[in-house]
Amino acid sequence: MGRTVHYAGTAIVSLILTLFVLGGVSGQNQADRDAVNRLLDRYAELEETMDMTAQAGLINENRVWIAQAQGRRTDQAKNMLIQQAQVTLLKETIPGIRWFVEDRDRLVRFHANGNVAIASFFRYSTYLIPPGTPPELSEGFAQVPASAVTVVMEKTGGEWKIVHTHFSNLGPPAGS
Repeated sequence: MGRTVHYAGTAIVSLILTLFVLGGVSGQNQADRDAVNRLLDRYAELEETMDMTAQAGLINENRVWIAQAQGRRTDQAKNMLIQQAQVTLLKETIPGIRWFVEDRDRLVRFHANGNVAIASFFRYSTYLIPPGTPPELSEGFAQVPASAVTVVMEKTGGEWKIVHTHFSNLGPPAGS
């Protein structure tokens, strides 16, 4: 009987330790998942405010950026300089323009022992041109097509940064 109690006690202690270890791993993964989602939310918020300079702070200096019909850029500093110049010109050309970003169906997977996160989602971007904008300006703007987006993030020194982004325009549904 004493031996049975000992085995039962050992089994219970082992179970508690296993649950404790798994709970710690799960908590760490949840913390990383929350941090990655906050990073992606902030990335979209800064897109809406057209603040590419602040957005650059979320991005690794070696990021690769790919966008349909815009190519591939590997010089992150120059890429953000170009993007900031584009939005500055847009805001000067059409004062009061507003930009909205909606990310849908976000899927995040972790790799490399939890140090790499890959997110995939659909991005819907809409801008609103203020009333009174001259037709020669407003008519030149087509709505931005929805995109399938992949963002790769790396955790270095406890901080998540974007290391790769890829935007592909969504085409018409298959069969149309």
